[in-house]
Amino acid sequence: MESTEKRFLDSVLAAGGSQVARTLLRLIADLTLARLVLPESHGLFALAWSTVVIAGFVRDLGLPYELVRDPKQPYGTVMLWELISGAFVTALLIAAAPLFGRLDPALPQVLRVLALWVLIEAAAVVPRVYFERQLQVSKLVGPEILRGLTFAVVSISLAVASFGVWSFVLGELVAATVFLLILWSKARGAFSLTADPRSIPGLLKRSSLLFIIALVANTTPFVGRYIVEMVDTTSMVGQFEKAFLWAFRAQILLIPALGRVIYPALVAYRSDRPRFVGAFRLGTVAILSIEVLLAYFLFFNAEVVLLKILLGPNWEPAVHLLRILCFLPLVDPFNRLGGEMLKAYREDRIWLIIVLLNLASLVGFGWFLAQRMGPAGMAWAHYLMLGHLIMAWRVYRICGSEFWRLVGDLMITYLLPLPFFLAIAHFFPAASWSRFAASLLGGALVGAWMLSRFAKPFRAFFLGSQADVKTADPPP
Repeated sequence: MESTEKRFLDSVLAAGGSQVARTLLRLIADLTLARLVLPESHGLFALAWSTVVIAGFVRDLGLPYELVRDPKQPYGTVMLWELISGAFVTALLIAAAPLFGRLDPALPQVLRVLALWVLIEAAAVVPRVYFERQLQVSKLVGPEILRGLTFAVVSISLAVASFGVWSFVLGELVAATVFLLILWSKARGAFSLTADPRSIPGLLKRSSLLFIIALVANTTPFVGRYIVEMVDTTSMVGQFEKAFLWAFRAQILLIPALGRVIYPALVAYRSDRPRFVGAFRLGTVAILSIEVLLAYFLFFNAEVVLLKILLGPNWEPAVHLLRILCFLPLVDPFNRLGGEMLKAYREDRIWLIIVLLNLASLVGFGWFLAQRMGPAGMAWAHYLMLGHLIMAWRVYRICGSEFWRLVGDLMITYLLPLPFFLAIAHFFPAASWSRFAASLLGGALVGAWMLSRFAKPFRAFFLGSQADVKTADPPP
């Protein structure tokens, strides 16, 4: 058997490579579609996509998360539930589609078709979780990349043929089907599909808090779209969605890649405190190092990035929203992987409190500020999510003395790029190619310094002996 560290590192590299490739493919598709399809259709799909993603969490009821930590590995039982629940939720979503016409008259028709995604994804849950649980993410790379390629080809082809919002809908459905077929071809015979229907109630009971957590946590990012629709137009929803997407581009790139590996790794390290805390600290620093550089870069180059390079002149309102949102990933550094840490320790209740408080804060502050400031108020509300304070406290309690080492690393990461970008902003005019080029150079220099500084602890964790990993205080 390979060591946990070896499988962990291999899975991190595989997940990272897959995420980079898929992000590049999605980036090509997004940039092309931004110029082929009007913002209103982007906004319409954003509303529909948010709805089916939330429906997917209702379908799962937290079972995929419980499956990772269940020692019995009931793959067949979970598969049975996913198929039955997937069919039921899909039918329910199709029947309830007319209710969404209050947001936009065209939304029900889009939802009726896109609802099939919920059922297709249901059949892919178990083999995907199996490879992630076994830290064999490398086997998911091919299917995931082909999924991204399929979406890009189908959606762009349909957009060229003037299919509008249906370019996104059919692209997602075809890509999900291709992913499903290839995934099962790799997973055939890898695990038992024997199902025990009598054990489903017990599984659902143990996963109930995980379901509520996943539903609330993954619903929260979509709140802004619905509130913007209520106070403005569907076209502005598209503007807000694009600004939000690019503000979190690094997070979208890194969190899925590391999160899918960190959780099973932390479960494996539960009895090894130094490596448990070390994996969390290194993962957090790696994510924030990239997010910080991207935040500074986007703030000082928003016009060039969005209007001249990426999206085109139709997206000017997104520039102001991007400037508000771009530093948002930096205000909750412990939330990046903190949820994976709490899941590994089965601290589901406190995580539930955190995500509920975040959702309540965002809805309350978001509605209040959006009524007064429009979409910009909704953007500012994301800085007022009070659950982040509880997460920081719990991470401190778990990490002990290592928490302050992590804080020191983050402070250096946050402040080091600031003088470089302030100097660039002083000497080069706004919205200019010269500032864009200087920002690329400055970001590369700071990134190289960060890489040299954090390379040693990464090597110690993955290649060193147990004595090389600093002992952390046990959790209270």
